[in-house]
Amino acid sequence: MIAISAIFIQAVAIASPSSVITGPFEISFDLNTSKNLINQLEGPDKREVSKDLYIVSHGLEIIDSNTPDDAAKAQITINEYSAPIPNSLKYSAEQFARFFHIVDKLATIDYRTIDGNPGYVVKGTNKNGRIEYSSGYRIGEQIEVTIIGALPEIKRLLDTIHIEKRLS
Repeated sequence: MIAISAIFIQAVAIASPSSVITGPFEISFDLNTSKNLINQLEGPDKREVSKDLYIVSHGLEIIDSNTPDDAAKAQITINEYSAPIPNSLKYSAEQFARFFHIVDKLATIDYRTIDGNPGYVVKGTNKNGRIEYSSGYRIGEQIEVTIIGALPEIKRLLDTIHIEKRLS
């Protein structure tokens, strides 16, 4: 497996909307909040899937630094494949829903448009009422985006996110 060491960069996102560049991608969104959120870039991370297929991942974590645990975090991961991949949105949604059930969460699946593309949102609620989201969509045939977390503003993130691959 090939790995490129991850680079972590932090920036405070005080005003909305936000625009962040990670690798060749520009991620923009509007959380409509006055919270001081921290944007932490992750990647690139290159992994070999098979002899003829590899993935380069870029990520962004949005963290509410005033909350001490993972209860206020969202993670955006952009996976760019070296070749077209089959559309697996339904399969991915069902796998996240199964995982939520395994860890004792009530899960619902909503198929909806995210960033102008067909996508899914799995909402899991545990016995204490904590809500977590796992969502995903594709951009074309070679880019897959996942957004996971429990940041209260994640619904707004899903409504406003836009990712573009910038020209080199």
